[in-house]
Amino acid sequence: MSTQPHDDNTPPEPSGSADAVDKASEDKDSVDKVPTDTAPEGKTPKERQPITTNRIVLWVIVAAIGLYFVVSGVYGILVK
Repeated sequence: MSTQPHDDNTPPEPSGSADAVDKASEDKDSVDKVPTDTAPEGKTPKERQPITTNRIVLWVIVAAIGLYFVVSGVYGILVK
């Protein structure tokens, strides 16, 4: 509730339930605006970015760690 005087030109403050309804309707509208892979008619699709060197290095490191875990696990099973 507002502590300021209410003029005829000032709209009343919405209640908490009205805010929830407005928020729900905004969420519903945002679902309709989900981008798709296909471009609208008359527009060309956005080109994909090239794969960067940093991403390749990261995947090589992650693959090496994963390979280490698999090989050490198999070795541990065979030795035991």
